[in-house]
Order: sequence, then structure tokens, then C-alpha cells
Amino acid sequence: MKHLPPLDDMPQTGSRRVMPPPTPAMVDVRAYWQGLCRGQPVPFRSQIDPAQITSVLDRAFVLERRRSELARFRVAGSQLCTAMGMDLRGMPMISLFDPSERRRCSDWLDHILSQPATGEMTLTAGDAAVQARMLVLPLRSDMGQIDRMLGCLEITSNGIEHPGLYRIGDLATTPIPRPPRADVAEETRAPCPEGFADPAARFAARSGRNRPAYLRVVK
Repeated sequence: MKHLPPLDDMPQTGSRRVMPPPTPAMVDVRAYWQGLCRGQPVPFRSQIDPAQITSVLDRAFVLERRRSELARFRVAGSQLCTAMGMDLRGMPMISLFDPSERRRCSDWLDHILSQPATGEMTLTAGDAAVQARMLVLPLRSDMGQIDRMLGCLEITSNGIEHPGLYRIGDLATTPIPRPPRADVAEETRAPCPEGFADPAARFAARSGRNRPAYLRVVK
């Protein structure tokens, strides 16, 4: 099991460190995510509908972490790909960061999924000429596991086209309150698919009357 830093090393918003006010894109993405919760602490990835966040789609992203692998981009907005000079789909999230910052970023993402918690980060690049803000929010897979994340990265480039790798300024996590025990069983069931999910195919079972019994060999 990967060792996570103690909570004292992962400051929480409103305790040891207060983050700057959120950007308009961060406000919009968080409000959309909260609307998907529908009384549950963490919404499902299949609920995400890109048409509902068109104003911030170029700065939004979806991450996935499978088992012990690094969190990778499943979807990345055009502004993010342009800033990095490449298509980020399939790339590890930590590839955006200076090598000295990658462990810290990975631990931060692990903390967001394991608590679960929401996370914010301030970043710099290009000798601090480029400033950026990041928001990351946990999501569930259709199996109920918290192993996806919805986020946004808003960059103030000051005319620098490709700023290079980022360094972390401040970061914070805010734990998501757990529901009462009576709600636990209900929260692990995915809602009806919408957004990115395909609806399940339907079929009608045929009556077994007047049909001879037989065995079929399946090769």
C-alpha cells in the first residue's frame, strides 16, 4: 500500500492555509459537480454531460486511476493541450509537473481519492511568469469505486505560449462529509446512465412453453 503523507502535510482549506478566491471556471465546475451529487457525497463519472459545462470545457479534464497506477488524463480540454504542446489523453497527470514536484502531486491526488476530498492547487511555470489554478473533485466509476476525478486548470500565461513544467505553490484538500450509514448501500449503486454512458440494451424473454429441452455446445 502506498504511503500517504500525514494530514498535517496536506493542509485543509480553512485550517492551516487559506487558498486564494476561486476563479470563475473553478466556481462553475464545482457548482456543476455539486449539482450531480444529488444528496450523495461523490457523483458518478457517467453523470457528466459536457454540454452542461461548455463555458469551461476547454479548461476541464477527467482523470482515471486504475489500481496502483498513476492518475491519467481520460479527457483534456483544448486549452490544456495547447499550453503543453501535446494531446494529454493517456498521459499521467504528474507529467505536467517538474520532476521534483511529482511525488507531492501524486500524494495529493491519492489523498483526494482515499478520503475522499476536494482539492485546490496554485501553480507557477516559466520562472513564475505563468500562474495557474487547479481544482480536482472525486468521481465514482459505475462500480461505485472512487477512482475518477473531474477538474479544471485555469492558466494565466502572460503571453508565454508553452510555459514548460509546473511547480506547486500552495495546495489544499477539504474532506467530504460521509453520509449516515443508512445511505451507504444506496450510494454505491450507479444511477441511470446519462452523459458519457451508453444506455443498457433491452430484450424481452421468450416463453419456454412447447419448446423441447436441449443442450447447446458453445465453442
